[in-house]
Amino acid sequence: MQQLPPQPAFILHSRPFRDSSLILELFTPDYGRIACIAKGARRDKQRRQRALQPFSPLLVTLLGRHDLKTLGPLESAGQPMWLKGRAVYAGLYANELLVRLLPEGESLLSVFAGYQELLHALADVSGEHNAELELPLRRFELNLLQSLGSCPELGFSPIVNEPIRSEIAYRLTLEDGFVPVVTGPERSPRVDEFYGEQLLAMAQLLDEQGGSEVPAGEIGGAALSAAKRLSRLLLQPLLGNRPLKSRELFRQVYSSG
Repeated sequence: MQQLPPQPAFILHSRPFRDSSLILELFTPDYGRIACIAKGARRDKQRRQRALQPFSPLLVTLLGRHDLKTLGPLESAGQPMWLKGRAVYAGLYANELLVRLLPEGESLLSVFAGYQELLHALADVSGEHNAELELPLRRFELNLLQSLGSCPELGFSPIVNEPIRSEIAYRLTLEDGFVPVVTGPERSPRVDEFYGEQLLAMAQLLDEQGGSEVPAGEIGGAALSAAKRLSRLLLQPLLGNRPLKSRELFRQVYSSG
């Protein structure tokens, strides 16, 4: 049986398979999203099942020649990320996005690095306020969309062949990226329109990916709110009409919050 070299991995999703096994959706640096069977995992509660938890860095060995691999030996590759409260649902949301959007078997190193950074940030979330989640989630979403080729360049407008200017507004178009528009005091911006300063702040957010934290003064609440609106617009055609289960679960739990 063919054996792939050991890989760092995170478990994105698991589901029962036959009487005692699990089918796992793994996220790895070299193979991207890849499915495998964990034979007997539901029966082996003292060892494997405890290890096969989301948000825990693993080192896995995959066996087999077919698309659906078999999980071989595995070991912990670091401390599990102990997410609490709303951070748990943010992590489940990220996992669901990766399962829904990543092509199977395609390496996307920038997304893997961004996912690791997100988990570290979520592990540091201490409170029950959504504000703590905004910056790491918006960075993760924009990085994912950019890596998939589904996010226009944030710092440049190809239609006018010039950098984004902070003092004017732009409309998102699928064909031409961000196009300058004329706004006035009596006209409210549309949902697909963004101020240049907001787009530049988003570009800064991605420039800091994997580096030092973005200074709080440079990424304000208005820019994060705009980044959330942009991510929703770009994610909708990729996700289609099927709602995200993690988002619905979050609403059920925190509907009174």
